[in-house]
Amino acid sequence: HKLQTFELLLEKLIQPEKGAIHHVLNCSEIMASGASVDGVYSVFPIHDPNGFMVYCDMNTDGGGWTVIQRREDGSVNFFRGWEAYRDGFGTTTGEHWLGLQRIYSLTRSGGFEMRIDMADFDNATAFASYSDFSVGRDSVNPEEDGYPLTVDGYSGTAGDSLLKHSGMRFTTKDRDQDQSENNCAAYYQGAWWYRNCHTSNLNGQYLGGGHASYADGVEWSSWTGWQYSLRFTEMKIRPRKPES
Repeated sequence: HKLQTFELLLEKLIQPEKGAIHHVLNCSEIMASGASVDGVYSVFPIHDPNGFMVYCDMNTDGGGWTVIQRREDGSVNFFRGWEAYRDGFGTTTGEHWLGLQRIYSLTRSGGFEMRIDMADFDNATAFASYSDFSVGRDSVNPEEDGYPLTVDGYSGTAGDSLLKHSGMRFTTKDRDQDQSENNCAAYYQGAWWYRNCHTSNLNGQYLGGGHASYADGVEWSSWTGWQYSLRFTEMKIRPRKPES
């Protein structure tokens, strides 16, 4: 009898119930299940049953971060149109943008924080944390609504260059949803939740440090101004821990 129970248990372990894996909503849950190594994992947000691959940062500031953007060497072109930004592009282990629809799937009901780690070409590093981050929160048709940004609660060492973008819709070179007479994305060679136009431009051109052109690089103005294109940026999100 005991043996039979053991065999049943074993069977359950080997063949988990169909759909069981779909409970892994984000990297935070993957970490809670025992994974501690940075790398590529599959996540299955509630309204995205097919799931998708993400890069999990299991070490920075307690780990459990789902990476949504990374710049590190200029190998991937970020000056792209609406569909690319909606669906995502790049290499999960290298430079990439996860995609607005996926970021929406992850954060649509709120409760997420975001951290942006960045580095310049002199190996100085800084970060910006936001206790509240979401894209298209509570939206029924997020694409039609422009995947608006909600961000609040800054802390960190880089200064806050994102709060002014809260409430803005996402603009690409072929879809102008900003408050400027020009298309900010075309003008500053990027794609972002532009207002009129930006205090940060993390999807701008990879210009490799100081540059003569104005504000069209990978900029975080409160840290390095408008004419310095950062070496490294990584945007990552995780569920807020409940206030203890």
